[in-house]
Amino acid sequence: MKKKIIGIFIYLLFLTILFHFPVTPVENKMINLDYKNDDIGWYTSLALDSNDNPHISYYDYKNGDLKYCFWNGNYWEIQVVDSNGDVGRYTSIALDSNNYAHISYYDHSNGDLKYCYWNGYYWNITTVDEIGKVGLFNCIALDNYDYPHISYVDYDNIFLKYAFWNGNEWIIETVDENVGLGEYYSDTTSIAIDDSNNPHISYCNRENRDLKYAYFDGFSWNKNIVDRTGEVGQYSSLALDSKNKPHISYASWSNFDLKYAYLSDEKWYTETIDHEGDIRKWTSIDLDSNNMPHISYYDYTEGSLRYSFFTGSDWEIETVENEGSTGCFNSICLTSDDKAVISYYDWGNKALKYASSIESYWLINTIEIDSYTDFVDQQQIYCSGYSWPINEGKPVAQSFTSNSSLLTMIELMIVKILEPGDFSVSIREKIDGEDLVKISLQPEEINMDLSWKTFDITDINITLGQKYYIVCSSEDTGSNDMYYWYFGHNDPYINGEAWVYNNKWEVFQYPGFPDIDMGFKTFGFINEIPSTPIIDGPSYGKPNVEYDYNITAYDGNNDELLYEIEWSQFDNESIGPYPSREIITVKHMWMEQGNYTIRVKAIDTHGGHSDWGTLDVSMTKVKAACINFFIIRFLENHPHLFPLLRQILRLKDIRLIFDL
Repeated sequence: MKKKIIGIFIYLLFLTILFHFPVTPVENKMINLDYKNDDIGWYTSLALDSNDNPHISYYDYKNGDLKYCFWNGNYWEIQVVDSNGDVGRYTSIALDSNNYAHISYYDHSNGDLKYCYWNGYYWNITTVDEIGKVGLFNCIALDNYDYPHISYVDYDNIFLKYAFWNGNEWIIETVDENVGLGEYYSDTTSIAIDDSNNPHISYCNRENRDLKYAYFDGFSWNKNIVDRTGEVGQYSSLALDSKNKPHISYASWSNFDLKYAYLSDEKWYTETIDHEGDIRKWTSIDLDSNNMPHISYYDYTEGSLRYSFFTGSDWEIETVENEGSTGCFNSICLTSDDKAVISYYDWGNKALKYASSIESYWLINTIEIDSYTDFVDQQQIYCSGYSWPINEGKPVAQSFTSNSSLLTMIELMIVKILEPGDFSVSIREKIDGEDLVKISLQPEEINMDLSWKTFDITDINITLGQKYYIVCSSEDTGSNDMYYWYFGHNDPYINGEAWVYNNKWEVFQYPGFPDIDMGFKTFGFINEIPSTPIIDGPSYGKPNVEYDYNITAYDGNNDELLYEIEWSQFDNESIGPYPSREIITVKHMWMEQGNYTIRVKAIDTHGGHSDWGTLDVSMTKVKAACINFFIIRFLENHPHLFPLLRQILRLKDIRLIFDL
């Protein structure tokens, strides 16, 4: 009787404690880390809000998603905006009077121009133009009513088009014909809205390769040729000054120079800003409070992000970052105190980056970076801006010396032109020897945009410190249908060299480009052993009754897991494989009374073994009601209560209350 009274007392105490402690709500917030990234940060577009916080739209190349991030004052918040198909190329962003983002972008799956905006609660997504293949090289700007205006290219008809929202519907117009330069020979349009809400657009004329400028005066479109000296106008960027006069940065393909044009007294003036390197891609312009231009751009020769600004008397040029090939798809803005900030893509590391001008130096932030379970062993990520064709019967190779005993993957800096045949990559111990491993891809698997292409080969064991060869070959190539492998020069990779085949293998030599190495990465693998399994289930029971036990473990490489389970000394089993983190329910029955220790070990697909997870259980005769088990479990999880109860009741084991 005394034990029953004590049991009731403990039960009431349990309820009192349970309902006395308040429940703390779980905070649900977005974090600035994405664990499944792969080649992210293409087509960045940057805008600053009223607090100078950056907002960036960009393209996730691996997953084909439109993404958006912004700095909230403490960390970067990252969102997937649209993942319906392959969407998000050629993104452009603008912020409205509420600091909400508006983004135009290209739907590659359907060949459409799309637009989305944040209303404070969710993203509104719509298709603006779906007639033909439209929406490439788009750019967005907002008027005084926060209505979007978008310039873009109709690829099928090679038209420059313009779409705007009038408050009720989208209005679409053709501004000019025979513009754009094709999907491989990429170009851009750039749009700005003046104080009268009229659009101004810079673009390149395809027929003559001229820089052109169009503006709407309230009644009709006016079109001007800004620069026609050689092949110019590629990758133009437009900004309007306080008097609504246009300023344009752009590239010259004739001389590989960075150029700048502005309109003054109804006359266009042009000048070359940087001619030292190979400047022919990705320029972006903004104007400071004195209407002085600031330009970010990519230097192909150095593989670097550069920045130029006009002081009022001359141009100053700075290198922002020059690690590998970094600075592609750059976008510049100026803060309220005229400090330059730039978003861009780090090609060598497959990362979205953001640079801030801080007095005499640049602060570099990596927002998102490619995340591999494999690690980069050897690499050559510098691109001179030039490439070598891989023709049928004329393979190209690059040697490397590995520091990893396991080769798991290869990436190459290649591009496809038109429609060649299959592309093959093999690894050889001798350049003219047999293939240790070989993988072939069909043409549609390789992009026409210059990018890193991943070749997930069968893992092979190789010898540390020994030289091996990456050999690339292709089939059914023609005068225009072929693959190109991009390279760097001046010996950017000291542990190997580039080779070409012309009846025999020779070290690659080309006038003006000494010590050539092709762009490549090789990957090894570090296996992370699984976590110690967690076992959850009843600690007490009785023989000849089946009980459920939940088992889970985590693998750092996200491998599937096998589980070895020891229920007792002579009662073992193995189950699996199961996905990492999956909760597995296993049933078990003990036939005899006694105390047991359940032991579980996880084993990944690479043979990595976890430590043993354990759970002590007791199978004995039970007299108490089922509620006693819940009380026991509660007290086991709150051990700080047991000393008090033991002192009050003078018990050594709480289970004695229930005669267990």
